[in-house]
Amino acid sequence: MSWRETLAGSKTASYTYNTYKSNSTYCTYCTYRDRNSETDHPDLLKTLADACRGLDITPVEAKEALAPEDIEDWRKGAISSDTLAAFAHSLVQRRERDQGKRPAHYTEQATCKHCGPIWLWFSGEVPGCPWCWNRAADKPIPRPCSVHCGDCIHFERIDHPHLGHCAKGEPEAIAGLWDTDRRSCERFIPQPRSKP
Repeated sequence: MSWRETLAGSKTASYTYNTYKSNSTYCTYCTYRDRNSETDHPDLLKTLADACRGLDITPVEAKEALAPEDIEDWRKGAISSDTLAAFAHSLVQRRERDQGKRPAHYTEQATCKHCGPIWLWFSGEVPGCPWCWNRAADKPIPRPCSVHCGDCIHFERIDHPHLGHCAKGEPEAIAGLWDTDRRSCERFIPQPRSKP
């Protein structure tokens, strides 16, 4: 049994390495195929290789993110190459947001009801935003401006009227954090607003 078959866990596994020339660039992609199934879609991988060109994602990663129904729709011609390119682009943006990085087109300052000051592609106040996924998963959120520690749910006051500590372990002075100091913090989550 080869190392590929061992890693795949199947004696019927095979890999094909394909290379094609597109706009004077050679692209190589690997096709995994189980000889007992009809899951091999080399044309889809070639289309995804075009869709992923210039992006920080491989065609195989993009294919794995597609639902079986999406692949079937692509085979029927219901999903275009432009749609797959937009899908690959959105996967890269989602990965950047998951890592706490601001996508390049998020250039405007906005305010989310749940996340506080955020970067978006438009300005204004929103009831929810793409960064809410990071907040729910306890991942960092890049901020367009500095924030007050005292306005954050992670600020734990001590017996001093203005001092406290960060429950998320953000760097602080020996005495702690002053509640009205402004600082840049990717772990800031605003205190819930009380209804008037």
